[in-house]
Amino acid sequence: MKVADGLGGALRIGAIQVDGAAWLAPLSGATDAGFRRIARRFGAGAVVSEMVASDELVAGSEEARLRAEGTGIHPHVVQLAGCSPAWMAEAARLVAGSGADVVDINMGCP
Repeated sequence: MKVADGLGGALRIGAIQVDGAAWLAPLSGATDAGFRRIARRFGAGAVVSEMVASDELVAGSEEARLRAEGTGIHPHVVQLAGCSPAWMAEAARLVAGSGADVVDINMGCP
């Protein structure tokens, strides 16, 4: 990650530029797509999906798909969790193919 202008400036993650200093952290059970859209509308520079279990997403779970959904949200950031590198890689491919700009790996909960 590279901070362009210091505190309050733009943050770049690869080719994605995030303006604004405030981010909405992933909150399990709270940061559904509607909540994330509202937070963006009120000025959050980026909003992160609630934690998505990679194995459930790959298995086709509708609940996992809804957690990762981000239509109309840019940048679209999805947090994935899991223990298996194969499931994590496939889930990352799925969310990237569905329009995610950034994949955040949860490294504390699983």
